[in-house]
Amino acid sequence: MRFEERRPECSTDTQHVVNLSAYRWAMQILEGVAPMRVLDAACGTGYGSFALAARAGLVVGVDRDLPTVEQARRRYRRPNLSFLSMDCTDLAFAYSSFDAVLSLETIEHVADDRRFLQEVTRVLTSDGWLVLSTPHGGTPGVVPDNPFHYREYGWDELRALLGTYFQSVRLFGRRLGPRLARLERELDGVRRLDPWGLRRLLPRGLRHRIANLISRSWRGIGLEDVTTADVEYCEGLTLTPTLLAVCRGRVGRV
Repeated sequence: MRFEERRPECSTDTQHVVNLSAYRWAMQILEGVAPMRVLDAACGTGYGSFALAARAGLVVGVDRDLPTVEQARRRYRRPNLSFLSMDCTDLAFAYSSFDAVLSLETIEHVADDRRFLQEVTRVLTSDGWLVLSTPHGGTPGVVPDNPFHYREYGWDELRALLGTYFQSVRLFGRRLGPRLARLERELDGVRRLDPWGLRRLLPRGLRHRIANLISRSWRGIGLEDVTTADVEYCEGLTLTPTLLAVCRGRVGRV
């Protein structure tokens, strides 16, 4: 199994479409996002922060990997967008600096998850929002397959953890919409034609063009056809590979 961290932007990468959809969904969740100060905690390559900045008042993307931050600064520019190199367990911001924090696919990478949440709540306003996503691990204590993950959370485990820091915690699940699910089934068929993974020796763009042609010849759906609208978010959906939490109202001053 191949794990890819800090995935770059690529419109014909279905996983990128799924990742970007979380930012689009978060913007729908946040009420009155236009004037908000938003922190994108562990922003990776920066495409999500860039999308947020199209609507939010101010967006700061932080990531502890300096080369990744420098790349984001070069590629994604808006007057209300900045990128900083920073560890999310030691944020160099004052109390109540942000109205919302987005933390997508991050907490599972942090050795001390409680320290991470303490920092998040510290920099949030008293009624600020946290929108968080993380893989659904299912069984507590099971060592994740992904070597970059310290842990993965079950539904009740995540709710209990976040409830320590926030007055309101709503949990959601994510699933592929019918069109994207159908395309992924077709792509799985293409992948089975290459059990040794030799396709990964090809440049990414060429690999996608080949898969696109094969998929279109089978079912008429291409990689460029799918959008973030092909990903569905449902509150209370427990049968999901990804857990998402919408939290609001920090508990006390931490």
